Amino acid sequence: MKGLFLGVVACVALLGCGDSGAVGDSCDTEADCQGGLCITGGSFPDGVCTPACDTDVDCPEGFSCISRSGGICLPNCAEEQDCEDLRGATWQCREESLQAGGGNRLVCIGD
Repeated sequence: MKGLFLGVVACVALLGCGDSGAVGDSCDTEADCQGGLCITGGSFPDGVCTPACDTDVDCPEGFSCISRSGGICLPNCAEEQDCEDLRGATWQCREESLQAGGGNRLVCIGD
């Protein structure tokens, strides 16, 4: 049993096997995410783990709080390739409205 546990730990730690449920990871249900939401469908192919947010301060570094689904954190981007590298070809770098403070930000989204 100890060997199996160590094998799983090594797989996750060294090889990055599977999604960890961190913000920005793919998901099917909220159980796949570490204490956040799983937003699926439409603009979120393969789902995305995210905390609810009111401002950018509620999001991890490199993410912005945009005004979708009541405020969610999505990864910032500068160009299409950033999103394709992060989530695949169905995700694009788009300008979205910030949840608070007005203005827009380029983020990875799947629509």
